[in-house]
Amino acid sequence: MKMKFIRLLCFCLLLSNLSLFTACSTDAGDPPIIPVSYTVLIYMAADNSMDSEVDYTLKELKEGMRHSGGTTVIYLDRLEEPPRLFRITTEGEEISLKNYQEENSADAATLLRVINDTKELIPSDKFGLVYWSHSMGWVPSGYSKETRGMNVSASFPRTRYLGMDQHQAGDVQDLTLMEIDEMAASLPDNVAEFILFDACMMGSVEALYQLRNKCDYFVVSPAEVLMEADYDASGMPYSDILPDLFRGKEGLLETCRKYYNHYNNMSAKILRSATIAMIDARQLDGLYNAVGNILNNHLFAMQTLNTDGLQVYHRASLPRVFFDLDDVMKLVSTTVQYQIFKTQLDQTVLYKAYTEKFAGDLILERCSGLSVYVPLNKWKDNKEYIYYFNSLAWSKVYGNN
Repeated sequence: MKMKFIRLLCFCLLLSNLSLFTACSTDAGDPPIIPVSYTVLIYMAADNSMDSEVDYTLKELKEGMRHSGGTTVIYLDRLEEPPRLFRITTEGEEISLKNYQEENSADAATLLRVINDTKELIPSDKFGLVYWSHSMGWVPSGYSKETRGMNVSASFPRTRYLGMDQHQAGDVQDLTLMEIDEMAASLPDNVAEFILFDACMMGSVEALYQLRNKCDYFVVSPAEVLMEADYDASGMPYSDILPDLFRGKEGLLETCRKYYNHYNNMSAKILRSATIAMIDARQLDGLYNAVGNILNNHLFAMQTLNTDGLQVYHRASLPRVFFDLDDVMKLVSTTVQYQIFKTQLDQTVLYKAYTEKFAGDLILERCSGLSVYVPLNKWKDNKEYIYYFNSLAWSKVYGNN
């Protein structure tokens, strides 16, 4: 069975005012659906290899809408097709909202415009975002080229950043990847109640801290996300979880539970591969302060840290740059410092779950729900190290080193 694990999700909750005044039931015997003024936008940046997962995901979304009281809006940018914006009815119909010319869906300005279009066309009391595409957490574009020859697989994927677009620019195919700091700078604060990243490695504390003011809650995976539509194992199981996306905090917690159970109950062991976490964005400043209390003025010690034995969130084909946050803090803090940190971590991570392994070869013994980067000396000349200190607010936990 061939596994294709790279993926990222653009996530948006959309609900329209249509059918707000009557409760309905789609199947005989089902409880009535209570309409709510909630829109979820699913931002599907699929102008890349994720195109192979689109049809499966749309089928899942249409099934999920049969039991949902909110409005689901899809922005879909596929290979060799211009992007379009549409909503899905409770009968599974696609209702066109807007068509776009060929554009770069991995551009933060495009994401913002689509959010604004959705809110204007489908006004509602609440809004959620799902980002669906490729991703590699906060790690910047170009990183893969610089890691080749460093005991890393030569096939290290170029597609593992936040979003990817292979749009055609004249006679040349242009490859674009979105950076986390660009997304954070583009989106207004409080743009959504939640952001769900159906994507790899987005349980990165650096990425979420950069985006901390954009929503109340994040739903993320600190490890990879399966991309196997043929085996009912491609990202979020939307047929089950979509109704929960319109139910606020409790619905998001249930979304996490269903995601974990979906994968942990797979018949094939290799498909029992999932990590999931729900993060309270409003607690991330407190977490930053707790970590800063430990790491301030200790950059040199971290540059020489022995990371052997620490829990990582990726398989051997990727460089060791995503470590479990709790694991690292336990190693480098005093007993008192760790107790303060752990109390804050428990307030920040509202839910976490993980399978015993990922893809059969990554053993998951511990999972706090968040990953962290260790800026080791060996990375100092690499693009990701420079980007980390120049562009990410989280890097200031080391003080003025």
